[in-house]
Amino acid sequence: MAGKRVCIIGGGVAGVGLWWTLAQRNQPGDEWDVTIIHDGAEFGGHALTVPVEHNGATTLVDTGVQFFIPLFYPNINVLVKRPEIAPQVPVVKYDSLKVACGFPRLAGAPQNWGNFPAYQTGSNFAMFTPAMFRDAQRFQDFIDVCLIEGWGSKTLAEYFANPGVPYENQQDFLNYFLFPYLSIINGYGAALDDQVTFEDLVPLFANLPGVFPGLGSFTEPGSGYSRFLNGASSLVEALASQAQKLKPATARMNCSVLDVSASPTLPGPVTVTWRSGRGAIVKSQFDKVVITTDMITTAKLLNNPSNSTLWSSLYSKYLSIGKNPGQWDLLPGKCYIHTDASMLSPDLMQQQETLQFTGYYAPQTQPPYYTMFNTYTTYLQANIHNTPESQGLYLTMYGYIPDPAKGDKVPDPSTCLFEEVWQHGMWLPTFMLQAKQALHLAQGKGATMSYPGQLDTGIYFAGNNTTADSLEHAFISGEVIANYAFNAAYPLAGLGIDNFAAFAMYDLFYTDFMFPKSGVSARLAHLRQAIPRMSL
Repeated sequence: MAGKRVCIIGGGVAGVGLWWTLAQRNQPGDEWDVTIIHDGAEFGGHALTVPVEHNGATTLVDTGVQFFIPLFYPNINVLVKRPEIAPQVPVVKYDSLKVACGFPRLAGAPQNWGNFPAYQTGSNFAMFTPAMFRDAQRFQDFIDVCLIEGWGSKTLAEYFANPGVPYENQQDFLNYFLFPYLSIINGYGAALDDQVTFEDLVPLFANLPGVFPGLGSFTEPGSGYSRFLNGASSLVEALASQAQKLKPATARMNCSVLDVSASPTLPGPVTVTWRSGRGAIVKSQFDKVVITTDMITTAKLLNNPSNSTLWSSLYSKYLSIGKNPGQWDLLPGKCYIHTDASMLSPDLMQQQETLQFTGYYAPQTQPPYYTMFNTYTTYLQANIHNTPESQGLYLTMYGYIPDPAKGDKVPDPSTCLFEEVWQHGMWLPTFMLQAKQALHLAQGKGATMSYPGQLDTGIYFAGNNTTADSLEHAFISGEVIANYAFNAAYPLAGLGIDNFAAFAMYDLFYTDFMFPKSGVSARLAHLRQAIPRMSL
């Protein structure tokens, strides 16, 4: 096996995490020579951190991962504590996530609220009435007991069709309190209350001491968050640095992959074609290729004339883009780093919040008097970094591509310091579940296992679309492929409770999402194969 070549496409935490795992000494993965191709100058991907010069100093602005949740990101939590990683990736707690919402005026009166006292009283926050406070508290109390009462798999729409205890202003609570929160979580400019279940919301809204910290709340700031002091990219860069020390790889930065083609005769080498930063077209062959990009990009790479037969017979079935069950329902989004304070609602300019959901600039004439799809969220960097240089610096994120010609509110171009477009899914793991669970049939054969009908293409898929839209699950996807395709052991094993929690999350997405195991016997067989090989 010495001298085998693998190409990893994508330099986010999925691709770089895979490289780091393959570089571990005395593991099957270290037999592979790694080439990693990334379209940026620095590693980061979904965890991109942008250094911004403002107010005479540099602020590190995260465009994809403002915060992470140690309790629900156990692999990241273990990773950042490793002695070789921790010095490069300082982490600080963020225990006061202040959320504000600003809507169009109604009969001339401001329509705003926030989850902290300063945004809950006075004429500017008159919509946060005692009745609305009671409705918010009623919902939060129900979240704490919903699983016991058998509501876990039921949707919010089912619950609110006939709640056991009536709400005083149910529709206003949904339109102005719950739905904006769901939109922030989902990143889609939509509530999707007919899809979101109580099982999805319990980790976010439940407040049970020692179990759930109260991440989301309508009545008080959220707690239980942490952030990367040097930006989320510092974790990806630290993994790359350690991997390069253990087993140097060839890193092709600022390169755009053009296509990926399996061998006409299987098994055989995989051909990757890319454009270098200087514009040269480069073509090379590898024994295996792992694609970690979003599924729209992945489909474009594989749907090429040299790969047409395999595209028609295999990949078109499992990489179909659309809104039907079993398809990849991705939407484009965009973010701006800027200094335009007018992006905040003119009725909500106090700037005391961590983030503001702004519906003010998306008015409509019918209730709820704003268009959810055309809303956006702005992160106030001054309240995240708490430094003089971050004053007046904002990150605004859209779940669509805004068009000023259509009346969409965007930052003044003269204030923009950075902008980026991406394809995104949903934070909720069950989103696109059918597509995720079927994708294993398009994966190349595994190093120690395979499924009936699988082809030995040498092409594999990872990235957060294959698991869930978070840093944790992107990392897990790379680790799953490390084991499945290269027989590499899970790298974060240990005897501590944090290690067991991390492995449990990894195993869940391995056996429920990426490579489904049906039945107890299949799951036990997987554990018997995985656990003895861990370095405890």
